[in-house]
Amino acid sequence: MNSFLYRIAQTYYAQKQSDISNFIFVFPNRRAGLFFQRYIAEVAQKPVFSPEIVTINECFSAASTWQTADRLSMLFRLYRIYKAQSGSDESFDSFAFWGEMLLSDFEDVDKYRVDAKQLFTNITELKQIDQLFNVFSDRQVEAIRQFWNNFVPVVEGKSQEDFIATWKILLPIYEQFRAELTAENTATEGMICRNVADRLKAKELIPEFENKQFVFIGFNALNPCERTLFAELQRRGQADFYWDYDAVELRDSDNQASRFYAENIHLFPSKYPIETIVESLQEKEIELISVPSAVGQAKQAYAILNKLFPPEVPNMSWIRTAVVLPDESLLVPLLHSLPEQIGKVNVTMGFPLKATPVSGLIEHIFELQKRMRTSGDKISFYHLNVSNILNHQYIAMLCGDEAQHILRQMAGNNWIYIDAEELKKNELLASIFAPQTDTQYFLPYLLHILRSLQNGWQQASNETHNYQLECDFLYQYYVTINRMADIMKDKPVEVDMTIDTLVRLTRQLTSGITIPFVGEPLDGLQVMGVLETRGLDFDNLIITSFNEGIFPQKSSTNSFIPYNLRKGFDLPTTEHQDAITAYNFYRLIHRAKRIYLMYDSRSESGQTGEVSRFMHQLYYHYGVNYQRKNISFDIGFGSPQAIQIEKTD
Repeated sequence: MNSFLYRIAQTYYAQKQSDISNFIFVFPNRRAGLFFQRYIAEVAQKPVFSPEIVTINECFSAASTWQTADRLSMLFRLYRIYKAQSGSDESFDSFAFWGEMLLSDFEDVDKYRVDAKQLFTNITELKQIDQLFNVFSDRQVEAIRQFWNNFVPVVEGKSQEDFIATWKILLPIYEQFRAELTAENTATEGMICRNVADRLKAKELIPEFENKQFVFIGFNALNPCERTLFAELQRRGQADFYWDYDAVELRDSDNQASRFYAENIHLFPSKYPIETIVESLQEKEIELISVPSAVGQAKQAYAILNKLFPPEVPNMSWIRTAVVLPDESLLVPLLHSLPEQIGKVNVTMGFPLKATPVSGLIEHIFELQKRMRTSGDKISFYHLNVSNILNHQYIAMLCGDEAQHILRQMAGNNWIYIDAEELKKNELLASIFAPQTDTQYFLPYLLHILRSLQNGWQQASNETHNYQLECDFLYQYYVTINRMADIMKDKPVEVDMTIDTLVRLTRQLTSGITIPFVGEPLDGLQVMGVLETRGLDFDNLIITSFNEGIFPQKSSTNSFIPYNLRKGFDLPTTEHQDAITAYNFYRLIHRAKRIYLMYDSRSESGQTGEVSRFMHQLYYHYGVNYQRKNISFDIGFGSPQAIQIEKTD
């Protein structure tokens, strides 16, 4: 078998036999570790104790005494510190968006071990650059100098003044924020990584790492904390490294994918030689399929899977086939488009909470409360918001008759605003159409609606229809809102909040959450996101949304730290992200035999309908031959029939 992980399992077992259980194998993600465990079992062909399998994040967390802090409570903390340091009376509402940005920037500063004092220093004289930054290379100093040249000594315009005013207080904010978290024994993920790296660098003994042997497998772009961990464990004779750079494209200096190759191989060589099997891109069957629809790609996947696994051939193994979804929102259409003969499916990606029907319903409820009208004691709701809620799939399913009755009444009486009392036809509708004006009761109101929906779905589930997926969506949303309600109870008094702010915060919090699907990873068709493919190899690959701007993603990071300063301080930039995506792509296709690349060819509503740059690179740079297919919809219009009415006497 040519699988990268299989060859390492084979080599290590040949060298260590049953002593393999004394090693800790570290992977970029959990999925690769599970496959590696399976390969050890295949190679050993007898019972052996399994070695410890961990991810790199678990490796750092195990060595730290700090707990990871909750993101929302960190946002409140940051707001309080910001107000104290700036003397500003900015509302939490307007702070929330760029507070998130600050948290991400602080995370980068820690993971990349940047000296915050140097980064957040306000340069008022250019000669200070030479004094402060004598530890930097000429390239870095030039990037920093270029940035500050634009800002100093002449300050032009309000935005530059605002930038420098904010920049001046970032260092005290960062220092106070870190000090408060560590005092409570909590930290951000970046702080945990930096702390462990600093302790290793200071030659401190870390009990969790003592007398243990680590094997790091399948990494590529290392941040400075990871590099320090690797180097220190290597110096102590406790580490071995294996890199997946077999493909010629991953060693090609003209390809972004090779950006980290030379450094990694040079700094962290492998102890045991692993046989390299190089496959040519020319030998692969590659199809580029243009589909003028997003959901249409999921339907096209059905046709491809049917061809790969004909229904008449029983007991075929699907584990060497993967459907990769760079756009996570295609997950549900794909799950509804799989051929019946594929009995087992393993989904190893998160599904965005904001793309679920429950999120759509909550959005309608936000709008309902926003446009509510009060006249004396009478509360009424706008007809459009009411009909959106009544026509929502959840409400139509659970309150079908009552919803239809109200809709008929609204149409018959031509109501623009509907009295709240007219809408409370059952318990669920009564809980939704309850007016909310106080932020204190708003989250309990949402929780009550979610509980009512959950009860309704559980009662509706029977032998013919199992609404497990809907119940899971509701549960995840409930957990998120419940966690938020707990944090809101402890929020600082100075965080004054309107319903609008609370709504925006709820949107913000739920937009970043993905619902993890847990399956049996070593069986069935593999459905995964791009990052989950790291370290894994497949014979058949179907990649959807192979569009420029989706794969690779449009690189525009929201950050306070401008591009030139990021470049100067070696923080990740857009080129860094592009290099990681290129590596993941070329590594993934290297061992596949059949590759199907589908892209959305529509050019509308901000989409260009352009195929990914990787396709042009394969064709023009590597001369790869591929088959091109265009899927079109045959939409015909019936010829209009003449309307004739016989005239009577």
